[in-house]
Amino acid sequence: MTIKRERLHYSWVMVLLAHVVLATQALVSFSFGIFLKPLAADFNWDRGALSSAVLINMLLMGILGIYAGRLSDRYGPRTLVTISGLLVGVGLLLMSQINTLWQVYLIWGLIIGIGGGCRIVPIMSTVPRWFAKRTGIAVAICSAGFGVGAILAPLLTQWLVSTYDWRHAFVILGLIIFIVVVPLAQFMRHSPQRIGLKPYGEDRIVEEKQTLALPTEGISFHQAIRTRRFWIYGLIQFCFFFCCFVIFVHIVPYINDIGFSEVAAAGTLSIVAGMSLIGRLSMGFISDRMGSRLALSACLFLGALALLWLLFAQELWMFYVFAVVFGYAFGSVAPLETIVPIELFGLSSLGVILATLMLFTMSGAGLGAMVAGSIFDATGSYSLAFLICVVLGMLAIILSLTLLKAKSWRSSSQIAS
Repeated sequence: MTIKRERLHYSWVMVLLAHVVLATQALVSFSFGIFLKPLAADFNWDRGALSSAVLINMLLMGILGIYAGRLSDRYGPRTLVTISGLLVGVGLLLMSQINTLWQVYLIWGLIIGIGGGCRIVPIMSTVPRWFAKRTGIAVAICSAGFGVGAILAPLLTQWLVSTYDWRHAFVILGLIIFIVVVPLAQFMRHSPQRIGLKPYGEDRIVEEKQTLALPTEGISFHQAIRTRRFWIYGLIQFCFFFCCFVIFVHIVPYINDIGFSEVAAAGTLSIVAGMSLIGRLSMGFISDRMGSRLALSACLFLGALALLWLLFAQELWMFYVFAVVFGYAFGSVAPLETIVPIELFGLSSLGVILATLMLFTMSGAGLGAMVAGSIFDATGSYSLAFLICVVLGMLAIILSLTLLKAKSWRSSSQIAS
């Protein structure tokens, strides 16, 4: 008697590839805060001016992500992610040679920004095409890759800077990107239909291997941007990620400024990342059960509560409590960035819709980093920056509550018809 073994569906291979590639993206997003003080000290640069490189980086990622989303919808993620690995790897190597501020803007802002814009949206808009069931779990596992990378990034970067120097740290991070991203990108595919498979959990049989992706349900990009819910969700993303990048870029310098060691400060950011991993993994299950929009409101509430706590934090344990709560909230929101738009707009134009919403995300993130740095330069404190975060966090909660009443794409389609 022979036992027939079921082959691993390639959808889960796509999830694994996405998980690892997104982990390397965190090496970029979570390392700049570690480099901030050494660069500012060595070149006597203001933190606000230096943080402007993050704004350029994020804006380019957001703008180019729109085009990357369109290209990914049509051709798949392989070429785009390969380009991303090459540009980000080269950019990090070039960062080891900087001597003037304009070079930081050119390299971190322009080159690495373009590279990042070719990575996140193509991956996160492609993976849902591979699943008819377990989409929330699949997206959560992909998103968890960023969380894994974010745990390692602050401590690894701080260790490299302390053991060698910031120039060698950039070189090593660049080599990691080259070695990991470029080879793995070659195994990424557009959709199951294009390789003669059916999505995971789908009963329908694909007859021809050459068949292009079957039409997916949903509203068009032009229909989506005419809806109120699109702009509400975009503003939520702007507010929340403004707060996130105030934390990601400036929490380590802040904790170090008030007297705690560099390792303790970097450890706080790693705790944020560690809890974000738990949030990313658990939110796939939670959103499948309670609904993505209600889950979003709950996560935003936790994030705002943590930011309010941060206003009064002075002891190291208080920063660790903040890191636990805020990290879980941030991580939980991450997979919802894909799951909520699927519920609101469907799958047919998901790539370009996610990319356009990503422009809100990146604008908020870049402005958060720059504004917090400028406030520190003007006042010598981050207190006002943290207060602004609390206000924006509360605004995001209010907006998310209005989103609960918004109609899904199915309701809109029925009305239109």
